[in-house]
Amino acid sequence: MTYTHSALWPYLYGRRMGWKIVDGKLEVSTMRGSDHVFAGKSVPTGFFDLPGSENVSAVLFSNAGTLAKFDRMGVAAGFAAPQHRYLRFGLKFNSDPNSVMGVPFSVEVDAPSYHEAWSDELQLFHNPNAKYPLARRIFPGVTQHYFEDGAPITLARADTILGSRTIILRIVDSDQEVTEV
Repeated sequence: MTYTHSALWPYLYGRRMGWKIVDGKLEVSTMRGSDHVFAGKSVPTGFFDLPGSENVSAVLFSNAGTLAKFDRMGVAAGFAAPQHRYLRFGLKFNSDPNSVMGVPFSVEVDAPSYHEAWSDELQLFHNPNAKYPLARRIFPGVTQHYFEDGAPITLARADTILGSRTIILRIVDSDQEVTEV
């Protein structure tokens, strides 16, 4: 599920993103995408432009409904398995307006300072054609995407995780026999 986010932009908004660095500044452009075709089946691009979609105010998405998320939340709540270490690494949101890549991070999930909320990876894609648009303030802390004057805008916290992996290590003594878990 790590890479599913990138498919939502073209599907929901019917636009593909392009970028280039001009005179040291990031320039983002959008272009109309083509329909999604696979194995003889065609799905129209631009869900928010389809008839009837004005009744959908936004699409809420998470790429983190995974076992790793449930493991981390359990560990953060004090339910770490004895003799285990939990490491999370990946990319965080980069607030530099000229960035095209996230900031690498790694953290020990079983450290006392670790914090993660169930809503951390939630993303809300606002429908520009919604009959009843959602106010952005009603989902604080959730990454939100929308278009303003034809330009894509993302509102995200500085610590927003773009994608991550979790490694669970079992610590054993050198003289202890290791069995499969």
